[in-house]
Amino acid sequence: MADFTLLIWIHVIGAIAAMLFGALTFMMPKGGARHRRWARLYVAAMLVTTGVVIFVPATVMPIGIWHFGFFHLFILIGGISALVGIYALRQWFRIRDPEWLRNHQIRFAFSYAGLWMAGVAQLVTNPDFGIIDKLSPEAFWIVFAAANLAVFGIAAFFVGRYLMRGDPAGATRSSPRRGRRGRPTGRPLRRPIALRP
Repeated sequence: MADFTLLIWIHVIGAIAAMLFGALTFMMPKGGARHRRWARLYVAAMLVTTGVVIFVPATVMPIGIWHFGFFHLFILIGGISALVGIYALRQWFRIRDPEWLRNHQIRFAFSYAGLWMAGVAQLVTNPDFGIIDKLSPEAFWIVFAAANLAVFGIAAFFVGRYLMRGDPAGATRSSPRRGRRGRPTGRPLRRPIALRP
């Protein structure tokens, strides 16, 4: 069997970095320079995490005849959500429809939740951590489901509380800035966009 140690370490470091960068992204005022900087680092870390993990087979709970497992599923969902969130943001810069901005925010929120759910799945199912060996099959599935539902529930609460209400762009809806050829530059509004409950 091939040695996947290097890929696993790259995956783990990328996932931890994405967790950190994602948290910093959500903490920064939306639309500001620091928010954009941490968001780019988050996306880069997510791409590394998802790109590497594809080549690492699941050691437990594989799905079907492939080498994929539950943690593959969660991390791929998170990566795809991030990419769709980028597309939604570009659409908002182009036409300034607030629903595209809301879509961007929701996609990235669930992308971050998917990242944590993948971490929980790996922590619970990987025998190296010793959790799965100490639980009966019934207790294992209860812990596995409860932990992931808790992460998803927290994400759904914050999405419903802060992202599904009101105008996602705040009070300002100015036209997108345009470059020399009349195309949107993708630059943010002059003042940061703050989420409103």
